[in-house]
Amino acid sequence: MCSTKEFKERPYGLFLFVTILSILKTQEPNNLKISNIAIEGNSKTKDYIVFREIHHPLNESIDTVKINEDKNRLENLGIFSGVSWSLLPLEDGTFTLKYIITESIQKTPPTVFPSYNESKGWSLNALWFLNNFRGRNQLLALSGSVGGEDTYGITFNDPWIFNDHISFSINIIRNLYEHRFLNCDVDLNSLKIGFGKWFGDKIKTNVSFALESKSFTKKKEISLLEYFYFFSNMRYDTRDIYWNPGKGFLFSNSIQYIQGSDLERFQTLVWDQSYSYYINLKSSKKKTVLAINGLLKQKLGDKHKFFQDYIGSSNTIRGWPLPDSISYKGEPFRFGHDLIQTTIEYRYEIIPKYITSFGIESGLVFVLFTDAGLILDYEYSNDLNTIIYGSGIGVRIPFPLVGVIRFDVGIGIMNKKWNSNSFHFGIGQKF
Repeated sequence: MCSTKEFKERPYGLFLFVTILSILKTQEPNNLKISNIAIEGNSKTKDYIVFREIHHPLNESIDTVKINEDKNRLENLGIFSGVSWSLLPLEDGTFTLKYIITESIQKTPPTVFPSYNESKGWSLNALWFLNNFRGRNQLLALSGSVGGEDTYGITFNDPWIFNDHISFSINIIRNLYEHRFLNCDVDLNSLKIGFGKWFGDKIKTNVSFALESKSFTKKKEISLLEYFYFFSNMRYDTRDIYWNPGKGFLFSNSIQYIQGSDLERFQTLVWDQSYSYYINLKSSKKKTVLAINGLLKQKLGDKHKFFQDYIGSSNTIRGWPLPDSISYKGEPFRFGHDLIQTTIEYRYEIIPKYITSFGIESGLVFVLFTDAGLILDYEYSNDLNTIIYGSGIGVRIPFPLVGVIRFDVGIGIMNKKWNSNSFHFGIGQKF
């Protein structure tokens, strides 16, 4: 089949357009049917990986809503830079529905490169990354790093290892790094196995089990925690596009249960709730979205100091610098276990996602944001003086393998006073 470019350049393109137009005029809209579905551009991806995301029925009337839903499902796989579709008329008056896909970067050769983690700093990474492994939308990664964190591990994930969105993942890792605010070195060893199941396109569940050990070394004093970890999550997801949703909801609830090897030593239950709503403003020809999120995290049981959370980062309250041992003592309102947070973002798509001459995706989204949150040591109170705010601007850039990278700069506010300012780098949308 000819490519889109060839179609535009050859003179029979006009003839084909006239032919389609004449068919549309001579037939009732509900008689225009799809009798065949074809795909083009998947040089590595197996055909069935693409076809299982296409739900438009054969021998039924053309439904552009279903076609675009198919297109969104293909883009949300995260292995294609772009997806488009076209209708090709056949001699019997029906049409072939053709999806044209551009595969994104599928793998990286074994390579060494610098990387940045907001909480751990710069590291030199050695990575062999195989996305869409074997053309089956599987992920296999072998990694190691030195610097801000010393780590090595292996990760495997198959989102459809059995029939109908039953997934499997395994992650084995050792990670050594300096704790951000407790002035100690951390040595984490983890073996995690996970399973997932989708019920339709909107209800998504997963569970995982892990055996982990963490040692915390401060001078010559060592604290060792060995524990069993159980995680379960259920999401109700109606977003259209994952990397930059234009509409829909994302409701997520998760339960984490952590039990020490000695039952009397510690036992913790963590309940995370997140509610996101995306509204297409339609006030401009460019994609403009109002995104709203509310988040609640509560811990029951033992609240160990080594499992404390903090606010002031790219994923919590922006505009506040990352904490350290000084802020741990001077700003106790930023540390604790129970968290409530809300965010509102105005997202304006300056450059729609497109495929560059190098075959990778790019684009540009401008963002205005405001965050507000409260974190407590043990339980919620009526003291609103410890609520902190952050507000600023940022950009989002679609990027292969990771979906989107983001840069934010903001100011931190507390008690109606400008308290700080900070730059943040993150992978993926905040919500």
